[in-house]
Amino acid sequence: MQVAVAGLLDYSQYIVSGLLALPTLAFVWHALITRRSYAGEPPLESGWIPWLGVGLQMRTMEQFVLKNYKKYGLTFAAYAAGQRFVFSEDLAVHKQVVMSKDFGLNQTMVVFQRRFLFAERGTTPEEEAACARLLHSHLTGKSLAALRTAYLDNLIPLIEGFKDRGVVDFIPLMKEVVFSCMIRAIFGKKFPAEQALAPFEDWDRGLQNLMMGKKDKAAAEGLKVLETMVDTYLKEHLNETAPVIQVQWKKLEEIGTPWHLRVKYIALGLLWAGAANVTPVGSWAAAFVYRDPELQAILRDELSMADPDLETEDLYEKGVPSAQLVAQEAIRLTMLGSIVRPASKATVVQGSNGPINLRKGDLVMCTSWSMHRRYENPEEFIWDRLKLVKGEEHNEMLYYAFGGGPRPCAGKAFAYSEIKMLILAMLERYDVEPLSPFPQHVKTERIGVGVAEPSQSWKVRLVPRF
Repeated sequence: MQVAVAGLLDYSQYIVSGLLALPTLAFVWHALITRRSYAGEPPLESGWIPWLGVGLQMRTMEQFVLKNYKKYGLTFAAYAAGQRFVFSEDLAVHKQVVMSKDFGLNQTMVVFQRRFLFAERGTTPEEEAACARLLHSHLTGKSLAALRTAYLDNLIPLIEGFKDRGVVDFIPLMKEVVFSCMIRAIFGKKFPAEQALAPFEDWDRGLQNLMMGKKDKAAAEGLKVLETMVDTYLKEHLNETAPVIQVQWKKLEEIGTPWHLRVKYIALGLLWAGAANVTPVGSWAAAFVYRDPELQAILRDELSMADPDLETEDLYEKGVPSAQLVAQEAIRLTMLGSIVRPASKATVVQGSNGPINLRKGDLVMCTSWSMHRRYENPEEFIWDRLKLVKGEEHNEMLYYAFGGGPRPCAGKAFAYSEIKMLILAMLERYDVEPLSPFPQHVKTERIGVGVAEPSQSWKVRLVPRF
């Protein structure tokens, strides 16, 4: 026994040395090699904690990113949890990332697909391609026209029914309007939109947690309720849905995708892509308009001077050019989005201050929400901020809210239409009498996903114009 103990003690020095050497080697590899920034690469913020890097600091993403933009400039890299992130508010970088084939799909949408659409079973390449086409393609032509018409057909009767409402909390009311009309444009007039808003908001509010693998009981329950509602409705009313739904539905049916997965791949995927941002942004746009009497007069003058032969849909879409600027400014100010794409190979992008070398696997995050604040008085709503002025450098050069390239936001054109139709239809029918102070737009913690929220209620009295 004593011999065995003595032998163990003899080896103990090697055991202790090994235990000390391993973390030392790991730290040296991590600090001097893995996390080293090479010439031509973005400045690196890597922290001192092995493997974790600056992960703890990145929990408050907005503070972390803004602090390091101030420290390093328009583009910098960060090391966290074994991954290199490259953050940029450089429009030149942003455009190349969304246009170049050297970068993969937007990771927000990829994670959305994996967490919610592909979780139930292994998917075929055909199924993944069909879902990707739906969520990354640009709505145009007959599909877009059908959605616009259906949206307006739902919008006018809904807001005309507000004549007896009197005092309302304006921003939530406008959210209900946009969501109800959007979801019925997609699924048909018989869809119980009023019952769907609350579970949708629970799901959307907890989306970032679910994407990160965190438990969020309210979000999971909201998704479950919403999925059941949509599933039940489509079994009776599939032939009443928008063409974009029916075309994709048939494609997945032809390759053998079961019904309940078609509900997720097509119906819930398109619902989230179409409602998550435009619903709250549209409500902000209407609120900003009704806060500004001068802007109301401008929009109403343009309405009165538009071609009288235009159909209502074309009048709202094309006859009031200032409404497009209002929609853009509301998006710039309140939307907190980012474009997040991985470098599929080592590549070089041309930044505003010269070439930037990126490594294969770098996750490039183009922070539109910070880029949209590189303006004078960035937190103010200035409705014509993005107006083009011939022969002059203009502020639109910093506006890039919908991605771009071959994989833009699917609902870009429809989103603008929804906002314009809402504010113009309301202006034709109602004045408002403010009864409480206008709320501030408060950033959520969901940087990269989500829209600013009102700091308080905005009580107004709706006053019918006729």
